[in-house]
Amino acid sequence: MAGAKLIKKMTLFTWIMLLFILAVGCFPERRVDAPVQRADTVRVKQNSPPVQVAAAQDTAKKLAYSPPEINEEAMQKAVIAVRDSTFHVYNNIRADYRIIGYERPDTSSRKMVLFSVFTSDVEGNPFRCPYGAYYDSALGAQLVIKYTAGLESFIQARISGLDRPSATVYFENKWVEFDR
Repeated sequence: MAGAKLIKKMTLFTWIMLLFILAVGCFPERRVDAPVQRADTVRVKQNSPPVQVAAAQDTAKKLAYSPPEINEEAMQKAVIAVRDSTFHVYNNIRADYRIIGYERPDTSSRKMVLFSVFTSDVEGNPFRCPYGAYYDSALGAQLVIKYTAGLESFIQARISGLDRPSATVYFENKWVEFDR
């Protein structure tokens, strides 16, 4: 009786091992000495070593930056004080704003300064604005913006600050309101 149980257990063990061997044998063998091609490498020639392309991909990602959408219902504007023509952007995390000062009255011209509630717009100055990227305009003498004239769809302002030459910048009218 004990011998029959032993034979059944050995037969069951044999079948399990046989199934395991067949299952492992069905998968393709991977050679250890074969070079592995990673997603961030390319071969320039047939037998040349792989070249890293991560830097090119990072550059493409930076160029393909698309800023977060502005919620029109929670939109905040810059305020121009009528008494002294100063331009203010107040930091408000509950509002959406991306207020850009351009080199010319054209949104495709160079961005000179940026005020935004979005960290991705401000940290590291991704738009490379020469006057910087900020959450608000409370920078004292470090950055001063004064309204100078109204144009058709832009306002003209003078920007200056410590260690920076004075320049003219243009803001879209839709992002500006006058304090009354």
